[in-house]
Amino acid sequence: MPSAEFKSVFAGDHPQGVYWLKSHATVSELAKLARDKDIAFYHFEGQKIEKKEQFLNHAAVVMKFPSHFGNNWDAFYDCLTDMEWVDEETRGYLVYFDHTDAFANHHESQLETVIELFQDAVEFWQGEGKSMLVLLSGAHPPPGVKKL
Repeated sequence: MPSAEFKSVFAGDHPQGVYWLKSHATVSELAKLARDKDIAFYHFEGQKIEKKEQFLNHAAVVMKFPSHFGNNWDAFYDCLTDMEWVDEETRGYLVYFDHTDAFANHHESQLETVIELFQDAVEFWQGEGKSMLVLLSGAHPPPGVKKL
């Protein structure tokens, strides 16, 4: 069950930010919360993501990036801040990246890059009047990410 702090963040019209979940939330709970707010939901299953290439491939599949996606950080950011293939009635985006530990254990600096790109995308969408909420979970929270 999501924490009271999470529910508070998600209660606003435009939930924004990158957060670490202190307690586990089920994918079905998050998908329902997103659906109730007309927010697109994307689940990154991180148990087998250990390398940048695996992360980018997973992101492309989960978020249905266009076929011309370039499989690099610049292309990832470009897709995060475009999203033209998503229903234009969507009020925003919720990304849940769980089990981040495999990635952090093998390439901590790459996870830090992912977090920075998500934070930049959150700021972009905030300027566009849309929500972007990114939730991370695993055994060890990365530095600098607010906990819920």
